[in-house]
Amino acid sequence: MGESARIRRGIDINPGPVINFTTGLQGTYILFIRIKAEISIEIRKRDVKLQPGYYIYIGSAFGAGGLSSRLHRHLRKTKKKHWHIDQVTKSKKTQIEGIGVSLEKKNECQIASMFSSIKNIIPINGVGNSDCSLCQSHFFLIV
Repeated sequence: MGESARIRRGIDINPGPVINFTTGLQGTYILFIRIKAEISIEIRKRDVKLQPGYYIYIGSAFGAGGLSSRLHRHLRKTKKKHWHIDQVTKSKKTQIEGIGVSLEKKNECQIASMFSSIKNIIPINGVGNSDCSLCQSHFFLIV
């Protein structure tokens, strides 16, 4: 394949691997996101400013469509806001630089806890974990 790979739903990734999961395959994933310029997102009626840099988001996909559907959604810029992370991934100032996957395991909290213990990784409080009462965040800044 050339510089660009065309994948389902008309998404271009330049350059990068094609995401080709079997429909329905489930698991936990990590998005490695670069924010190129400051953006502001709203979390529980408060504005959170995100500075340029590299961020990590941990999510899971155990519903209809599984990982394939969820990851393709994250890669699209045009979508309705459903999750906190949608505000980040919709922005033209952001780019998903990489994706990690843990198949068939729901281990978001374990991964978030691991990242929380690393000195140069800072949790963005209350972002990405609205369905989790155990974690401080599922969204982190790498410093």
